[in-house]
Amino acid sequence: MVYTEENIKEDLLNCSVKEFYMKYLLRADNWYFEKVLGINEKDIIHAVDDFKMLVSDAMGIGFNNVVMVGSAKTGYSLSPKKFLKSFSDEEECRSDIDIAVVSPQLFDYFWKLFRESYDVTKEGLYRYICRGIYRGYISDIDLYNIDNCRVKWLELSNEATRQLQRKMYFKHEIHYRIYRDWKDMEEYHIQAIENLKGVAGNYGK
Repeated sequence: MVYTEENIKEDLLNCSVKEFYMKYLLRADNWYFEKVLGINEKDIIHAVDDFKMLVSDAMGIGFNNVVMVGSAKTGYSLSPKKFLKSFSDEEECRSDIDIAVVSPQLFDYFWKLFRESYDVTKEGLYRYICRGIYRGYISDIDLYNIDNCRVKWLELSNEATRQLQRKMYFKHEIHYRIYRDWKDMEEYHIQAIENLKGVAGNYGK
């Protein structure tokens, strides 16, 4: 099922944060599959399974530890800064596909690589990265910025991306974020939704 901007605004105002999180991030509904890839609504759940299988196999993680999030999932950005900005195909502001990977093993592996690769000349960058790690996540952009991490990460992510492009015909740039566990992923998104509800409340005045 695809939700309209008005559906999302109404739920922001009337649903609890946890209800909103469950409905818009964890359910199988997927705007990108339906509106961009042209998959029939009745086949979405099978497409989601295929998506999870391709990414989990490529990264060596559990089947259920892969979730599409962001504007590709809902059609609208759930970032408070972009308040319900619609997924864009325009070249100058083309949207990305955001994929959450929940894996304590990958999280610990890359956190160890960060420590082993420490470079005093990049102290500011490491402070920024550590803020995310403290909250239980590592973004692929952070991995790209550290040489040793980038090489290892590309070995994993390139295969997942190739599979999604070849077998499911994904058409947009893909970004990944590794979460330490489901609790950290939930807390990250719950905080964003709380902030988004505040913005929605102001819009409604």
